[in-house]
Amino acid sequence: MFDAVRPVLAAMGDKVFHVGERAGQGATVKTVNQLLCGVHIAVVAEAFALAAKVGVDLGVVLEIMGGSAASSWMLKDRGPRMLEAEPEVTSAVDIFVKDLGIVLEAGREAKVALPLAAVAHQLFLATSGHGDGAADDSQVIRSYTRMNGPAG
Repeated sequence: MFDAVRPVLAAMGDKVFHVGERAGQGATVKTVNQLLCGVHIAVVAEAFALAAKVGVDLGVVLEIMGGSAASSWMLKDRGPRMLEAEPEVTSAVDIFVKDLGIVLEAGREAKVALPLAAVAHQLFLATSGHGDGAADDSQVIRSYTRMNGPAG
């Protein structure tokens, strides 16, 4: 079946993968992607919160981490926007509230514990609950600022 539709799928995108025989497995791969993205964004914000609290220049932290083993696509993409007060919105906080909710539901259905996804979801929810749901998802860092107070 997959081989029969491959030409149609290839016309829609250059990366086509066969991930399994059962319905829903492709959706699970998308869910795994959103889990990783949401947790990556939240952990970048957490790292920046620690550095900011002790007075380290976040621009320097971003430059160092961007070239280290800790680097990730999300760090390089969202990190600079975390340093802006009102960055352009490329993906809203509320999108990750929704997506991480889907992740947690998938975990419940599969009976898989996802504690890091749950914490990330709570941080995005807190950010949205403070009126920042339409802000760029990088602004989950605002929840850390509210929890930890101003930078040192």
